[in-house]
Amino acid sequence: MYYLFRIFYALGSAKILSKIWWMFYYLDFFRKPIVKKNLDIAFPQMNQSEKKKLLKKIYKNFASFFEDTIDFIKHKEKMDEIEIINREYITEAVKSGKPIIIMSAHFGNWELGPRLIAEKFTPLAAIMREIENEKINKFFVKVRSHPNIRVIYRKKAAKEMLKAMLREKRALGILIDQYTRSKNAVKVRFFKPDTVFNPAVSKIAKATGAVVIPTFSYKKEDKYVLEFKTPRTFDKEKDTIESFTQWQADVIENLIKEYPDQYYWFHNRWKERQTS
Repeated sequence: MYYLFRIFYALGSAKILSKIWWMFYYLDFFRKPIVKKNLDIAFPQMNQSEKKKLLKKIYKNFASFFEDTIDFIKHKEKMDEIEIINREYITEAVKSGKPIIIMSAHFGNWELGPRLIAEKFTPLAAIMREIENEKINKFFVKVRSHPNIRVIYRKKAAKEMLKAMLREKRALGILIDQYTRSKNAVKVRFFKPDTVFNPAVSKIAKATGAVVIPTFSYKKEDKYVLEFKTPRTFDKEKDTIESFTQWQADVIENLIKEYPDQYYWFHNRWKERQTS
């Protein structure tokens, strides 16, 4: 696995990956059925010809995103080329002195957003799932490391998240869109079918009074943007953990519908349903 990853990285560094994306499309016998199942669930009205075109765009985009991640890290000046949309949401949250949660998803190039936030606006604590392969894990820690970013492994997250937010005054960055088997998972409607979402953002927001800012880095008209969506705080009189989590799912769903080829459809989002 590690050596295959090194080949993938070498191709990305040489900017060849985005030119041979079609090889991965035709040779991927493991993840492609999952992607197809996800698209069938999310877009039942789409015909097979449209889904095939979308499927190819998904593979092409993520070869390009991986390539761009390497390029932006090597050439840090490129971060200044990213357009920032609704920057007032993050600047006002920082001025308020309240804890901040950056809620995001596996959408667009999610590796670029934290670096730009840490450089332009506020120190960050990024939650990361530890990868079993130690060498690959070290690579992603390196990608996500920055003088203003502290990486926190998900298994050790509870105390460290609160310490980062309340003591170190870091914004907390969490990707919440993957399927979770946690007994604390919250049922939501995501592209119509019921599924489960991680309620961590909702619970932390309720406990700390944090400002939750949905944030996404993606391509718009062939140029990277970092967009801050309308933030919310948890209203203990009106909100519930379920309703606040549903709001997050809705924000992610609406953005995916606008740019379906930029979502990471490769994870088994609806594990409740069998792969066709």
